[in-house]
Amino acid sequence: MKTIKLLFLALPMALFVQNTVAKGQTIGLYLTVNDYLNHKLSYSGNKIRINDFFETSNVALTHEGKKQLLHKNEVFGYSKDDHDYRFFNNIGYRILENKGLFIYSRTKLIQQVKGPNPTERYYFSPGLSEPILPLTIANLQKVYAKYPKFIYAAEALFRRDDDLVALDGYTHKYKLTYLYEQNVN
Repeated sequence: MKTIKLLFLALPMALFVQNTVAKGQTIGLYLTVNDYLNHKLSYSGNKIRINDFFETSNVALTHEGKKQLLHKNEVFGYSKDDHDYRFFNNIGYRILENKGLFIYSRTKLIQQVKGPNPTERYYFSPGLSEPILPLTIANLQKVYAKYPKFIYAAEALFRRDDDLVALDGYTHKYKLTYLYEQNVN
């Protein structure tokens, strides 16, 4: 019963915080992959509302005084406060790496002993038009099977799935991206 009461209290608070924070943010939409690659926002300004909290399928947009809803399938992604996101299956994934091997992150609520806890999860795709998959060694093996040199190097360097997002302290690049560049290109 306490959990239900907390959820009813937390939901309005989360919406209030999201609306309050959104007022000071810069946001823009990329309608296509080419728009993203050329850093050309199709729409920008504070009249765009993206609600990833409920994972709805629409983006609310007010353009030239007219309010319209765009389906997330019609929009490649968005930029918010200097971070780019890509939509896949109506969910926004933050783009962390965008060269060759595309790495994404998303915060999910994971049930813990004392209730749900926000946890960062990592994903990847071989291209910007390809499906986004969980970043695991098994998924890398499936997707990049035709590049055994890359797979062997990844298996040698990374023992667990959590290790795949390790950053190189000197170059500040993902080690996985470096392996990809050295063994696939």
